[in-house]
Amino acid sequence: MPNEILSFIQQDRVLGVVFGAAVGDALGAGYEFAEPPEPSAVAMRPGTLTGEPAGHWTDDTAMAIGVLRAAATHRSLDTPEAQTAVAQEFLDWYDSHPRDIGLHTRRVFATGSSANSLANGALIVQGHNPDAAGNGSLMRTGPVALCALGDVEQIARTARAVSALTHAHPDAQDACVLWSIAIDRALRLGSLEGPRAGLALLTPPQRVKWEAWIDEAERNDPDTFSPNGYVVSALQAAWSAIWATRNEADHFGAGLRQAIAIGDDTDTVAAIAGALLGARYGLTAIPFAWRQRLAGWPRDIQGIDLVSLAIRAARGDDSDGWPSVRSMAPAYQRFSPRGATYQFAVDEGVIFGDFGALALTSADAYLSLCRIGVDDRKGNHHHIVWLIDQPGNADAARVLADTADAIGELREEGKTVFVHCVRAESRTPTVAMAWLVRRHGYEVERAITEVLDTMSSAAPEKSLLQAVRSLA
Repeated sequence: MPNEILSFIQQDRVLGVVFGAAVGDALGAGYEFAEPPEPSAVAMRPGTLTGEPAGHWTDDTAMAIGVLRAAATHRSLDTPEAQTAVAQEFLDWYDSHPRDIGLHTRRVFATGSSANSLANGALIVQGHNPDAAGNGSLMRTGPVALCALGDVEQIARTARAVSALTHAHPDAQDACVLWSIAIDRALRLGSLEGPRAGLALLTPPQRVKWEAWIDEAERNDPDTFSPNGYVVSALQAAWSAIWATRNEADHFGAGLRQAIAIGDDTDTVAAIAGALLGARYGLTAIPFAWRQRLAGWPRDIQGIDLVSLAIRAARGDDSDGWPSVRSMAPAYQRFSPRGATYQFAVDEGVIFGDFGALALTSADAYLSLCRIGVDDRKGNHHHIVWLIDQPGNADAARVLADTADAIGELREEGKTVFVHCVRAESRTPTVAMAWLVRRHGYEVERAITEVLDTMSSAAPEKSLLQAVRSLA
């Protein structure tokens, strides 16, 4: 499909691929090769192998970001130049001396010491150990589908090529094809066919093997698939966790928790599962509490940067130049944001306003409910909330509730919070209403009345106001 016509919900799913994998990785990092937790006990914890703080991703996401950055820059992964760029990203990460790196991947980097020779190095290493088929390329394949949505032949071709930079075994390449096609299908169509969607892209002998492996994943308990360092076992573990929780109301959360509860290589299995679950349910299904502290290598990349990279990879810039534009101020002039701010006596540590107030307001954390440019960002705690002020949100009530809870969590940490959209007309007032209801115990109608009385710019769009009322 032409990427420039991606709908708002499809863009939500684009972000879900990237954030879903990173969140799964960070969640799983706290249980890697440790005693498996019960699904209900899964929480963000410091990395068992990396020693990094809770919320930090591991090699899975560091390498996926390398793929994503090349995709965002080249708008394709199907050229020698783009694949060389991916290889260079991998080598830059390797040169940072990561604490957690797979043995096979380390051998490849030691053999193929330049971006142009990396794939040849992988073939040499494979020749020395023909049966080596680890999960190290499947874990990072999430971004592959983004810049070729709807073109299954190109997705399959690039999935193989990016895998072969380090993992040349046919099983590893096939796994990347199957998962990338599953992501494409979930993102575009909102379906969850899983790895079966890509079986036609395999050779007949490989298709027979993979059909049997997928059948096993659906037939057996997820715990069956441990250990899961082998790429087939890793894919089976991820798909089995998704399959077993398919009827859960919060399928994203339940699927990730189940993936981690399998044990063994928990960060990788959860990263694989998270990419597909995110492709189906979008960023708006991922709790703010799970994504607000995401960090890792590259050290200059934050969650807000992942938004920009993902959208650029999948669609490029829009007619206003977003997300690459330096500032959205010129585009928003037609809406005449006044620089207005509003506070409520119940907690004056939360400031609500419009885009014009963003540059003028000092706070510890910022929640932007609209597009912002690169230079519009403020500080290290600036987050994007995926919400539009018209019908067409994936689940407006869930987003409003999660954003209200995010404000509350930030306040509990002692942070002042600034929340804004373009004119503080619809999105910002309805978030304020949800915040009063969920964090301060207001009855819905009282919250609506107080916000309308306080915020002179408020004129909430009907579907958002209905979402607020549903919080009762």
